[in-house]
Amino acid sequence: MTISAADASFAIGLPPEKAIAHLQAKQAQVTGPWTEWLDGQHARGFTAANVAKLDVLQDMQDSLAKALKNGQTLQQWKDGLVPELQRKGWWGRSGTTAELQAAGRVDAEGVIAKGLTPTRLKTIFQTNMQSAYMAGRYADMIEEAEERPYWQYVAILDAKTRPAHRAMNGKIFRYDDPGWKTFYPPCGFNCRCRVRNFSKTDITRRKLQVDSTEGKLQEVQVPLRSGGSASVTRYSDKALPGGKFQPDAGFNNNPAAATWQPSLAANDVQLSKRYVETAVQGPAFERFVQAKAPEGSFPVGIAAPARQAELDLDGAVVTLGAELVKRQQLARTRLGLDDYRRIPDVLERGVLATDLDDRWLVLDEPDAIYTLDLQAQPGGARVQNFERKAKTR
Repeated sequence: MTISAADASFAIGLPPEKAIAHLQAKQAQVTGPWTEWLDGQHARGFTAANVAKLDVLQDMQDSLAKALKNGQTLQQWKDGLVPELQRKGWWGRSGTTAELQAAGRVDAEGVIAKGLTPTRLKTIFQTNMQSAYMAGRYADMIEEAEERPYWQYVAILDAKTRPAHRAMNGKIFRYDDPGWKTFYPPCGFNCRCRVRNFSKTDITRRKLQVDSTEGKLQEVQVPLRSGGSASVTRYSDKALPGGKFQPDAGFNNNPAAATWQPSLAANDVQLSKRYVETAVQGPAFERFVQAKAPEGSFPVGIAAPARQAELDLDGAVVTLGAELVKRQQLARTRLGLDDYRRIPDVLERGVLATDLDDRWLVLDEPDAIYTLDLQAQPGGARVQNFERKAKTR
């Protein structure tokens, strides 16, 4: 069974706006084999393996966004895209050497890139549609997490369903369970799985079992058909048929969590606070603070109204900028990921230092003293400095 955009929208019950925004936010980028891009890279960029023309990739991305908006089927999408691919020399395998060179399908070593085919377009359509819809679904579910914190993995149980995905059907975990960082669908090419959420009342009334992945996640290497290997996170549980579940190589992350960010300033403090606390514990924040060349900024805290007044802030959102992360990477006592993840605690529980500038917060913990220096900016504050001083025993 092929899932059209319209069918997926109906099945998930999701207005397409957030799905469209997820797809349009990606930056079209030229790559070689699909193994050059694994996991979170696909969450932030749009590509198709070995398509070496940026304008062709942009045509594909734009057409997918249009298909989402208009509820097009796979066939309708292909009918609109294939003539443009033919015109630009990227359809099929036909064409003279001169025509292929003009199309940009011959590299410096004379290797001819494969043209796009019906089979490849089907995979591109289904994978991108499902990823976009699930990213939108994730955004909605995070916003509902306080009222409906229990998430259930749902597989389509037909002849095409992978046995491992079938085994995960019905498993329930809390929204903040670390397993969702890796096996929030899609979990492979053409994966049609989804997630639905329940309230505490739903769980009690239906007598549903809530599981946890604590102590059951392990990083393993899986071989790639093209050679080499890729890292995936394996969930081991004796209750599962086969005893384990792991996403396919290239899908070892939650692309929605890696890219989605709400308009924090427009949300109430508690909703924004819940999102930021989850995001700081997630893979996107880990990549941000550990990147060799981090860019931009990341929300790391939400100041409650009383704290906003105490610090004289014009807004609640506190961000960590790439400039500070780069500076800390060069420091003699550089901070680790776990240290950065303490910023929300310092913001919430830190004591205003009277002997320092007026926006220094100090949190005295058993193992260390954390100090957080904030600089006011429109909408909240930016982390000016963040330090950890270990206590000697």
